[in-house]
Amino acid sequence: MTDLLRIEGVSKSFGPIPVLHDVTMAVPPRSIIGLVGENGAGKSTLFNIVTGLERADAGTMRLKGSDYRPQSFADAFARGVTRVFQEQALVANIPVYENLVLSQEHRFTRLGQFLDKRAMIAVAEKIVEDAGLDVDVRRVTSGYDFSKRQAIEIARACLAPRHLLGLEDPVVLLDEPTSALDREDETAFFDLLLRLKAQASFVFVSHRLSEVRAVSDAMHVMRDGRLSEKLDPKTTGETDIYALMVGRERSDDYYHVARQQQAVAKPMLCSVKGLKGRGFNGISFDVREGEIIGLGGLLDSGKSAFGKALAGVEPPAEGTIALAGAAARLPRIAQLIRQGVGYVPAERLVEGIIPNLSLAINLSLPSADRFSHLGVWRLRRERRAAERAVREMGIRSGSPGGPLRNLSGGNQQKVVLARWLQRNLKLLVLDNPTRGVDAGAKEEIYAHIRGLTEQGVGIVLITDELIELIGLSNRILIMQRGRVVAEIAAPVEAKPTEHDLIPHMLPSAA
Repeated sequence: MTDLLRIEGVSKSFGPIPVLHDVTMAVPPRSIIGLVGENGAGKSTLFNIVTGLERADAGTMRLKGSDYRPQSFADAFARGVTRVFQEQALVANIPVYENLVLSQEHRFTRLGQFLDKRAMIAVAEKIVEDAGLDVDVRRVTSGYDFSKRQAIEIARACLAPRHLLGLEDPVVLLDEPTSALDREDETAFFDLLLRLKAQASFVFVSHRLSEVRAVSDAMHVMRDGRLSEKLDPKTTGETDIYALMVGRERSDDYYHVARQQQAVAKPMLCSVKGLKGRGFNGISFDVREGEIIGLGGLLDSGKSAFGKALAGVEPPAEGTIALAGAAARLPRIAQLIRQGVGYVPAERLVEGIIPNLSLAINLSLPSADRFSHLGVWRLRRERRAAERAVREMGIRSGSPGGPLRNLSGGNQQKVVLARWLQRNLKLLVLDNPTRGVDAGAKEEIYAHIRGLTEQGVGIVLITDELIELIGLSNRILIMQRGRVVAEIAAPVEAKPTEHDLIPHMLPSAA
């Protein structure tokens, strides 16, 4: 058997819009195939076809030499094809062992109605043991941190087919599995992936080109529904990959550093004093007009919890925020929105959008004061605002009346950002604003962020990507165990390096 999975000439259209064009790709046994491309390039549609969620209009697929036409996600799993989605699919409030056998409980019934929990636990323990995970399968899943839950989900995808179905050599589709991991957890993830490569084959989608090149045996670039020839990641540089993805070379000034504001002499915009809440304690700093304050740290540093408190989403127990010309107050979201504070959350699908509602409605969520008058919603004004946002933000396939779920992740993120650009914005809190966004869309978002600073808007940028943190920030605050342990200047002419930041992030540095 030369190829474990072979996709030949697959095409797909949604109505008059072609999404995939004659896609051909092979996945050899026990290999990692990298797949990169812009949001909306067709990667998710291809994954949906391979896992039975969509039907191809043309083309064939063969799995282990046999015809492969999955009729559903369950059918694909029964054949040994599994998928790890960008957003975790584990059920948080049940034990790990139940997640590891989820949807296969019928294999553990006695007398047709009683679950054999001992047998379920035994299989789950074999799965985590084969994956090399230090996990108590009886423990409630939410008791583990994000990184460990990600490892559990990978282990389920790779090893459940063997231990539940008796299938060897599964094909596992990984859809942005590292987008929410910090550097330390990302390293642990790749160690796990390379261990499991002896038992499975992977198609690995990521927008982080360096990591795709590092772990892939071969890779493809998808652009506008078409797949490139197979590339050798060892000899194909990031610059060439970027050009194949977006149709142009990557700008030397990717983070638009030349547009960074010299904020030292600018008026004070915001003063944060002594914010204390769950996961953080005693955070104080000032933000000047046009300044970007970057917050870095490990996943458990408390930076995201602090961002929610600063924006009033989850008010802190103590402390104040004072915007220019306003009294210092405990952060409350409704009041802060009226004063010109916006917030972009890290978990877009959970906290940022309502996928089944239209682009226009999602855009207007925090702006009832702009679109309603005497209890009447101004639909025409809302639609004009949405059309302007689509045009100015470059939102692909964006229709004001169409449901947001039809847009790619990167275009959904542009909508989340655009909803604040139509307000009289003064301060914007961004939590991982380019998570799950392709390289080309990232550059566009960076340009919009710089444009806001040129208008005097202050930015608090929380991100797990160190290069992004360094490239965008005027100053960087490193958090550890809920406290700021270092402040590092990041002027245009003397940007720090990753090596300058990492020692302050590790527990031994505190």
